[in-house]
Amino acid sequence: MKDAEKGADKAFDADNAPPPGEGREASPEERAGMKDTDTNPQPPLGVGESINERAEDIARKAEEKRGSDREGHKGASGRPYGSGDEARGVEPQPSVTEGSPDLGPGDQGG
Repeated sequence: MKDAEKGADKAFDADNAPPPGEGREASPEERAGMKDTDTNPQPPLGVGESINERAEDIARKAEEKRGSDREGHKGASGRPYGSGDEARGVEPQPSVTEGSPDLGPGDQGG
């Protein structure tokens, strides 16, 4: 057995672990806790509702702002569908060679 294997075995062997520490002291808020029968629980530690917008709302606003080419929504998921002819991406640029397709950025690796 190599030294690295011995070290790994020793690191994951519970017999080599030190005894657990004292832990930390719980705050009064944590000690009060939430009851599992509470039908209208409040968020813990005074945390409120997020002030940030949801990603779905941001995307919807951006699509409305640019005048989406979508025709509607399909299925139970409500996914948009349509022509998709509008260029996507950050600062999309047309093709430099006339007649070649206008493709979005992709994996430029090999």
